[in-house]
Amino acid sequence: MAREAQSWFSVQRQVGKQALTDLWRRPVGNVLTLAVLAFALTLPACFYLAAKNIAIVSQAWQNPTQLTVYMAPGASDSDGRALRDTLAGWTEISSADYVSPQQGLDEFREHAGFAKALSLLDENPLPAVLIIKPSVQWQSGSQAEILARKLSEQVGVDDVRLDSDWLQRLDAIKQLSVTLTMIMAGLMLLAVFLIVGNTLRLQLQNQKEAVQVMKLVGATNTYILRPFLYTGAWYGLLASVAALVLTTLVSFILEGAVDKLAALYGSDFHLTGLAWDECLLLIVLSALLGILAARLSAGRHLKEIEPI
Repeated sequence: MAREAQSWFSVQRQVGKQALTDLWRRPVGNVLTLAVLAFALTLPACFYLAAKNIAIVSQAWQNPTQLTVYMAPGASDSDGRALRDTLAGWTEISSADYVSPQQGLDEFREHAGFAKALSLLDENPLPAVLIIKPSVQWQSGSQAEILARKLSEQVGVDDVRLDSDWLQRLDAIKQLSVTLTMIMAGLMLLAVFLIVGNTLRLQLQNQKEAVQVMKLVGATNTYILRPFLYTGAWYGLLASVAALVLTTLVSFILEGAVDKLAALYGSDFHLTGLAWDECLLLIVLSALLGILAARLSAGRHLKEIEPI
């Protein structure tokens, strides 16, 4: 039994090595085919990389929901502080902080870098603000919206803004990127399947006479198809490795631009590349796709070739 298994593996290794050798007997045509396959795999890999990093950014910004209550123009500090004390007693609210117009102006002057421009204003245009942090039970989007409507009904309140609105937009962008990634991956993998299948079908057609001779001497379809299966696997494997190299190159090119953009937002975010398991998944998937394309395309055409 062990000897039979060793013999089987020896045959498979020999056929696989011969299939790889045959690829380089026609270097120009095969290199062009591999280049097309590599670009077809690089596109969904780059889309996946973008979706992955958007998801990381979205997850990093998932802070507890915060509401900003803007007091009506002309509201005094005593009105704002009284409302803060009232809201602090609500069970829906974890904490309530009051920011006077002068405090808001001072913070804006410190962080925005407009100190000279703000000094030219005749009066403070900023309203009094209450920063509300809901309790744990009211952190969800639907509950926070209910709380926002309730706050907007209070006397002296001009407007209420839910600070998680932009997070919802970011989450929508993330969902869009995931959907685009899935669509592009499906289309490009289908393109890889068709390219490999058509290439191997043409190779089989070019070897039609040799196949007829092999069938005359008793060779089975499985035996004749085996080298084409390995050729399809090599196409997928080599193209996926080239695609990973191209994806890494794209990541390297974009890394500087992403770091610069993150610095403008005061973030230390860095572009995250593909993990080793994601690279392995792409290689295995591409190799299996090449085998499947060879099995369906070349296998079907092989059945149509009969000895004369």
